[in-house]
Amino acid sequence: MKHPHSRFLPLIATVLMIVLEFAAVGCKDYRSFWVNVTVINRSGTPLREIEVDYPSASFGINQLAAGGIFHYRLKVNGVGKIHAQYPGPLDKIIRFDGPVLQDKDQGQIQIALEPGGKIDFTEDITLQH
Repeated sequence: MKHPHSRFLPLIATVLMIVLEFAAVGCKDYRSFWVNVTVINRSGTPLREIEVDYPSASFGINQLAAGGIFHYRLKVNGVGKIHAQYPGPLDKIIRFDGPVLQDKDQGQIQIALEPGGKIDFTEDITLQH
């Protein structure tokens, strides 16, 4: 005796093949690209309200102890510079621009918050095709 749903097996197999083929082809087109950001406080004092802006988004760090390290993984949407800022002495905003980021960038950026109100960016970014 045939199973009542056996007539649908060829249709199910065909749909499954199409889905798998689309997934295999689509993986390259929909791959996610990430940039790993490391913020290091080398200023010698605790810092607060650190803000990092990048194309289409931003993230913040409430407090970062002297010598502290903060890791963040971001996805770039659009094109533009990455910026870092925090309030320095007398709450004067210290702000520096970093490298230009764009869609499909992948790699790492280190943001070092240095003594004297300096911010250094070191990047190892590649544009994926």
